[in-house]
Amino acid sequence: MNYCVAIIGAGRMGSLVASRLPRGTRKKIIDQNPKRAQEVANKVGGEAFGEYEGAADSDLVLLVLPKQAVEEAAEKLLGLVKAGAIILNMATSGYISPELRRRRQEIFIYDAKIIGHAGSISGGAPGIVVVDCFDEEKYGLIKRQLAGLGRVEQGDSSLVERINTLASTEAIRTAVNLKKLLREMQIPDDWIDVAIGTVCAGTMKSFAESDLGDFARELVKKIEQEQIFQGRIETGP
Repeated sequence: MNYCVAIIGAGRMGSLVASRLPRGTRKKIIDQNPKRAQEVANKVGGEAFGEYEGAADSDLVLLVLPKQAVEEAAEKLLGLVKAGAIILNMATSGYISPELRRRRQEIFIYDAKIIGHAGSISGGAPGIVVVDCFDEEKYGLIKRQLAGLGRVEQGDSSLVERINTLASTEAIRTAVNLKKLLREMQIPDDWIDVAIGTVCAGTMKSFAESDLGDFARELVKKIEQEQIFQGRIETGP
C-alpha cells in the first residue's frame, strides 16, 4: 500500500508542498474550499476533501495553514487520525500547545518549517525544511516525503520564524527605500518594478550564491567598509 499523506490547506504553500511530494505517495488535499482542494488535487494526482475526516487513514498529515488555524486543526485531527500517524505543523508562525501534543500518546506531532519563499521555491530555488523530530525512523519518513522542497534537516524549527521574518522585513525595507529613491528621480513606476524585481532581487540571489560580478563585488567591499567604520563610531575608542 502506498504511503498516504494528507495536506491540510490548499493555498499557495499547501499547493507547493503537495506538488513536491514523491510520485508514489497517495495524496489527499483537504481544504474548507472544496473547489480549491479539487483544483490542487487535479494538478498533483490526488484526492480532494472538504472536511478533515478525509485524513483519517493518512500516515502523515501536513498542516499548511494560517497560524491562527493550526491549534484548532490539530485538535480536530487528534480525534480522527489512526494510531501511529504523524501530524506535522508546517505553519511558520503557528504553534501547537504541549498539552495538545500529549493528548494522544500514539499520535506523533512535530514541527517542520521552511526557510524559503513559496514563489521562489516554485521557480526552482532551494528551500530548507527544519524538522524538530529526533526519532530517526520517523524523521526518515518525513525526510523522504519532503525532500522535493529542498534540504530536510533536523534542528530547532522555532528559529525559522525569526529567520523568515528578519529576511522578509529587510527585503521589504530595501524595496520600499529603493522605490522612494527612484520616484524622487522621477523614474516611471514600471521601470521601478523591474529594478526591484530583477536588479535588486537578482543581485541578492547572486550574493547568496557567491556569483556576483566585478561591479557588485566592489559594492560589497564598499558597504562592508562603511559598516566597519560605522561600528567603530558607535562603539567609540
